[in-house]
Parts: sequence; C-alpha cells; structure tokens
Amino acid sequence: MICILPILGQSNKKSQTKPVESIFPLILRGGEIQVQIRNETAEKDWNQYAFEKTKGLIDAYESYTGVNFHQAAAPIYKSLPESEKNKIKLVLKDAVFLNGTRIGGYNNVSGDLGKDLGIFMEPGIVPKGYPALLLHELGHFYFTEPSWLSEGIVSFLPYLLAKKGLLKLDSEELSAVTDEWSLEEARPSKDLPLSQDFRALDPSLGLWFYSKAVRTQMILYKELGNSGYKSFLKQITLSETLNTEGVLKILNKIQKKNWNQILQGWVLPGAYGAYPANSFLQMKEIDKL
Repeated sequence: MICILPILGQSNKKSQTKPVESIFPLILRGGEIQVQIRNETAEKDWNQYAFEKTKGLIDAYESYTGVNFHQAAAPIYKSLPESEKNKIKLVLKDAVFLNGTRIGGYNNVSGDLGKDLGIFMEPGIVPKGYPALLLHELGHFYFTEPSWLSEGIVSFLPYLLAKKGLLKLDSEELSAVTDEWSLEEARPSKDLPLSQDFRALDPSLGLWFYSKAVRTQMILYKELGNSGYKSFLKQITLSETLNTEGVLKILNKIQKKNWNQILQGWVLPGAYGAYPANSFLQMKEIDKL
C-alpha cells in the first residue's frame, strides 16, 4: 500500500537533534499492541500527541465497526515476521524520500515498499492540531481494497466518528479532516468512474479522486442509514479480498436497492443518475447526514 502525500511548507533543513523513539502500549479489545514512534525532527512533543490520536481513532473504529483491531489488521500482519506483528509504527522525518525522490510521506505498513515498515510523514504534513492524514493512514489497517472504497472510508470515518461522539477532535482538528476532502476541486472535463482508479492515468486528477471517493461514502451513508452503514463497514472489514463486484453484493445483502443506478457516474460507468456530480460539496449538506 502506498500513499504519496503533498509537501506542505516544510523546510529542507535537517534537524540537528537526536531521534527520539517512544513505545506506547495500547490495550485494545483483542489484546495489547505497541505504538512505536520514531521522531527525527525537533517536534519532540509530537510523539505523545500522535499516540493520543492513534489510540482515539483505533478505539473509535473498534466501537463503530464492531471489529477489533487484531481481526481487521490480520491480512496485513500475516505476511510479516512475528517480531513485526501487532505494532503500529509511525516515523516523523524532516524530509521523507522514496527511491531517491522526496514525496512528503508514504504508507508502508505491509512491507510492499521495502523492509522499513511504518507510516512515514513530515511534520509540515501532520503538525500538532492537524491530524487528518495521520488518521487517514491509520484507517488503512482496517480498509485497503478496492482503493475507491478504502480511500473514501478512511477519509470520511474520522468526521463521522467525531460527529457521533466516538472520536475526540476539537474544531480545528475536525476542520483539518474536512480540508483533506478537497471539496473545492473542480470537476475535470474527463470525469471517469472511481472503479477505473483514474489516478494512474493522470496524477493531476488525484484530488478529484479523493473528493469523489469521500462523497461516495456520504451517498452510501445516506442510503443505508447509520445502522446499515455500520453493518456495511463490518462486512467490508471482515472481507479479506474484495473488488467492486463484491462490494455491490454486500450492499445488496444489507439493503435491496438499485445500487448500479445509485453509484452510476460515481463508481460505475455511465452518466450521473440519482446523485449529480455536485452532490455533497457543501458542508451544510454534509452536516445533515
């Protein structure tokens, strides 16, 4: 799993301080895990902040989905050595590189990108008070595939969990979460369905992909209702391998609807139908969910 993050106002100057490594035990419903944080920047108080946000998010995920972390993350951990299992590794660096290119941040919890495991971030991307991308990447322990679904869920859930009182976020932190949605991104002239993952075809469409993916979750939440959406997330979490067809089967199992028509233009090919392309672009509309 790779997620390339934008570089936001971060200096190229390297920190002259020694790295600080923190290990936080975290007791969850399925047992204990470790949150390991390696901080190579001058922002040393970030470690405690990041742990508190990690704990809050995982607790909220367990509560809302009804699936404990150990169950959800089992597909990720099964291919890793025993010494690496049941650990969440966060690495904060002044400059994050991958294959010689500075990319701001990436997610390598599964080891697909090499032996250095963890979620790698720069402090300009996830400063204290702006946890959006940290919360997003942590969500991928629960949701990975298909990408249109997982990217939308992990962007939408922190907002929903905060609104439900399950995740403690102050007003600035909640604004950081909604800022990540890129609702202001203009619709491109060639608007492809999410199932085609058009980011690979044109990287400049990446922000539109995320805007469209998170708003697809709002559509699903509105159609399913809170109880149905919780059931949907639980079944998605417990499905080790999943594609778009499998997602549609789960939706039909929960509620019999014309999901092809509802998701046309959003996920499936065809013109937008029940929900036009400008659906859920305004926070006042989203807050009514």
